Amino acid sequence: MRQFFHPFIGGVALFVAVKISAADDNTAASAQAQVLKQAVEPKSISPNTNAAAQWFPEAGLGLFIHWGLAAVDGKGDLSWCMMANKPWNDGTVTPNEYYAATHRWKADRVNYDEMLAAAKAAGFTYAVMVTKHHDGFTFWPSAFGDLGTKHTFPGRDFVREFVTACRKHGLKVGLYYSPPDWWFDREYKSFSMRGGPKLGMDHQPVTLPPKPKDHDAKRAEYVRGQVTELLSNYGQIDLIWFDGGHGEIPNAEVRRLQPGIVINRRNGGGGDYGDSEGKLPAKRFTGWFETCDTCWPSHKWSFVLNQSYDTAPEVIEKLVKLRAWGGNLLADVGPMGDGTVPEPALAAWKEMAAWMAHSGESVIGAKSGPWPKEVNAPVTLRDGVAYVHFLPGFKSEVVWTNAPTVTEAQLLRTKTAIPFHQAGGNLRLTVPDNLRATNVDVVKINLKHPGQ
Repeated sequence: MRQFFHPFIGGVALFVAVKISAADDNTAASAQAQVLKQAVEPKSISPNTNAAAQWFPEAGLGLFIHWGLAAVDGKGDLSWCMMANKPWNDGTVTPNEYYAATHRWKADRVNYDEMLAAAKAAGFTYAVMVTKHHDGFTFWPSAFGDLGTKHTFPGRDFVREFVTACRKHGLKVGLYYSPPDWWFDREYKSFSMRGGPKLGMDHQPVTLPPKPKDHDAKRAEYVRGQVTELLSNYGQIDLIWFDGGHGEIPNAEVRRLQPGIVINRRNGGGGDYGDSEGKLPAKRFTGWFETCDTCWPSHKWSFVLNQSYDTAPEVIEKLVKLRAWGGNLLADVGPMGDGTVPEPALAAWKEMAAWMAHSGESVIGAKSGPWPKEVNAPVTLRDGVAYVHFLPGFKSEVVWTNAPTVTEAQLLRTKTAIPFHQAGGNLRLTVPDNLRATNVDVVKINLKHPGQ
């Protein structure tokens, strides 16, 4: 069961438990990739060898911040709610209705300092801010284009506020940027996702004019200009998260501007790491990896009214599984229109902070283990130490074949010794029911050093 959050009912946050399915997430991710013309075949992965990029494989947990125009009314997801005839469940507004929200937007409560302080306490080590989504709205006063804070919030630079807060709280700085720009393309774009008539800015049937011959070249120049601003005006940027790019600004140019940057693989070619969206990978991967997933709310990227929110145990379980294979979780949050983080997210972060205080060493900075080939529970490793993760609902005995020699085992949350049996290379251990919690329980195992 999940909880749906209604933020403005009688001035009191109201939660209603509802059982929902995540199958819609896969449909949305696949359909969106087709619209953005993202290649479905695997792209080459070649991690940046620059010393400044080596933080990424051990980062563990990142915060993805999707805040934008759609949150003003909360009727549908960021940018995508403008598209009619979607094959997944989402609210729909016309593009003209969507962009009209710029005149009503009161971002008077956004506070990246408070947001990222809470995120740091919850165990996040990096954050990625949406600087411009497909709708074309820039969160910095760009010299390129006519839609963004330069016009809506006279000159306010949310990117600088975000970067400053990241550095204050010791978080690596990540910037999301969408090369596709539906505002720039609005005169030549259909806002319908399926067959039938082309739809215009009021979802009326239209005959679209042909794009001018220099239109795409101008958009590429516009993209290069905006990305150059982002990578030149804010000091060191640790990660850039392209979404739907086709090399308008090549990765080589990105690295010229920021030699130590980590680049995802959505810029028309390869990147530094593999990825999955909206779901954990189906099998073990090789190399650097990240899963971005909707968490707060559970099935939308930005704030939408009456949505469910992930609990702390649900997010920790995703994180644990990814870390057991050496990947990172980029957990998404959608602030409300005024910039505040929804209460269910803050509550989850507070619970995550408590878990990280006793068990965070098992995921942040830890290495991957032999799950599931040799052990039936996720395992991470450090020098001389292994961490066995008992997931919520797991009542079985952990069996680890070909296990290293164990000297002692301890439940991290309570510091209680856990009995174990090791014979013939097999390790067996169980956490008694009276010691189990509703969150992931971690047993820290000290290993015998060679020569002992």
